[in-house]
Amino acid sequence: MSSNRYNRGVELDGLKFTSSSNYTIIAEIGRGGMGIVYVAERECEGVTDVVALKMLRHFKPDLESKFKSEANIATSLRHENIVKTYGLEAVGAAEIPEEFAKELEGLSHDTGRRVLAPRLRPDARALPKLRTRLRARPPQDERKLYSIVMDYIEGTDLRTLHMVHVQRQLLIPVPLAAFIISRVCRALGYAHQFIVHRDISPENVLINTQGVVKLSDFGVAASGPDTGGGLTGKFAYMSPEQLRRQAVDGRTDLYSLGLVLYQILTGIHPQRLPRGLNREQQAAHVEKLFEKEIPPAADVRTDVPKILSDICAKMIARRREARYARSIDCVSDLEKKYLYARGFGPTNNALQAYWEAFQGDFQASADQLKELTFLKDEQGKIQLKRPVAGEFYTQLGREMMK
Repeated sequence: MSSNRYNRGVELDGLKFTSSSNYTIIAEIGRGGMGIVYVAERECEGVTDVVALKMLRHFKPDLESKFKSEANIATSLRHENIVKTYGLEAVGAAEIPEEFAKELEGLSHDTGRRVLAPRLRPDARALPKLRTRLRARPPQDERKLYSIVMDYIEGTDLRTLHMVHVQRQLLIPVPLAAFIISRVCRALGYAHQFIVHRDISPENVLINTQGVVKLSDFGVAASGPDTGGGLTGKFAYMSPEQLRRQAVDGRTDLYSLGLVLYQILTGIHPQRLPRGLNREQQAAHVEKLFEKEIPPAADVRTDVPKILSDICAKMIARRREARYARSIDCVSDLEKKYLYARGFGPTNNALQAYWEAFQGDFQASADQLKELTFLKDEQGKIQLKRPVAGEFYTQLGREMMK
């Protein structure tokens, strides 16, 4: 008998081969600065699955270079709380239907456009395949349309989840809000070994139907500490050093994440921008806001525990030296001092149970309630609803709400 455990036969290490898949676009689910995100069916030799395609909407070499850089960064990251990216796909310009190309390039940049990811049915495969060859352009056109292929996250994003709550005069329960942020913080703790995200915002935090939180969109990420220079990201979630084009590191992402936590805890966005401002005016508005510290969340809403408020305040300190030095330190405080200080607290299953109960107008099942026992009030009753009501706001909070 051979001493090798397995009879490997011919050595195939280093063998290269080419494979092809067909993609059928089903629906648009998001839009950003460089690309449009679609949910699509991927098929190869009769085997199909569903993926998300972030499609670059311009034939411009400089944008293509940035897009490839994003794909390289994203594909190198492997963590439970980061959207898995598989790589890049390219389609020749001559293969793209003319109507599709015109629509893609003509779409306006609207980072606010975001829809709930659709639940897919076997018959929801209706649109023409992207690889269908139509002579819309001369065959010698060598340009390519690039797409980043990612896991399709069936569920929602944090911006949508928060806004749907606000529309119903509610806020996400405090422990679940802190849990969501802690999962993003864990993702950052891993990612900061390699990159600085630089664009943390509610729409880039996804939550799937199993209650798993996923960080997405590494389009403006920088490998290692960034030396400043280009102004990237959203002004509404931008740190002072990022706005001032200074060197940034992981503490910049923590500042942005702290603003997200503050927003979903209090219902108030402390760095909110008035409508109608151009980029220069937005920058000037935010710079003026930096002149004052943000009031602690517990001084705004009476149902925000002081320990959680203190953690949030440390995340959003204007001076980065006053913030957590590392994301893992922030996670430790969130989990040990608040989320699991009593020995039990939110889990992925709990977030799933709450989301299902919320969608069912809080007609929660017994199994769902078992997952949510940490929401019991002093009388031992599980409180699923967290109202946006004046009685929960201090005088300062009411003034800020105006």
